[in-house]
Amino acid sequence: MNAAPPRLVVAMILAAAGGSAQATALSVDAFSNSVDVVLAPFEGTLLASATTFISNSSYTGLARSAVYDTGTGLDFYYQFSNSTMSANGVERFTGYDFSSLGASNVIDVFQTSAAFGIFMPGEESADGADRTSFGVIGFSFVPNGQSKINPGSTSFTQIIRTPARAYTTGNFGLLDGIGDNAGGFAPLPVPEPGTLALTVTGLVLLGVVKVRKTT
Repeated sequence: MNAAPPRLVVAMILAAAGGSAQATALSVDAFSNSVDVVLAPFEGTLLASATTFISNSSYTGLARSAVYDTGTGLDFYYQFSNSTMSANGVERFTGYDFSSLGASNVIDVFQTSAAFGIFMPGEESADGADRTSFGVIGFSFVPNGQSKINPGSTSFTQIIRTPARAYTTGNFGLLDGIGDNAGGFAPLPVPEPGTLALTVTGLVLLGVVKVRKTT
């Protein structure tokens, strides 16, 4: 029986210590040098998923993405499995476009090594994350050459937790010298409280009018 890779052992220890771990909150145009590890995904109701085969001269593998409804918002999931036939590892991947949430809405990121749904057991944890004003949320795997998603390994599943209530198609980007793109999902704008209140009021008034017409 082979021993678990040192980085996987460390990540498992962190996960065990962080069963009720705090979120890694991402501010716009700021970098976080960690991504919180959780023992299990939050899941909820699966709304959509995509698996894309990636093949270029640098790396080959499967990119997986999904969006789940937690009841209070939408979670966006990303994972990449790098083939043993790849020439290189993958140093970074991104989710796009999250700009519709603006700078005021909180976005938290997590990662898990657990297998669930279309996602495989993860071996390589992200070492940091960032959020740009252009709607890109990135996960970095490159403090040193050994921490890439190397050939034959699978990343932890990265989770982006948002207050969004609706989604559209998006992009899952991968990078290691050569950039490539896979299918993904993106949040739609979160209604302002005032707009939501007006919508509810309008629906109530329409209901009252309809009742009066039928009596």
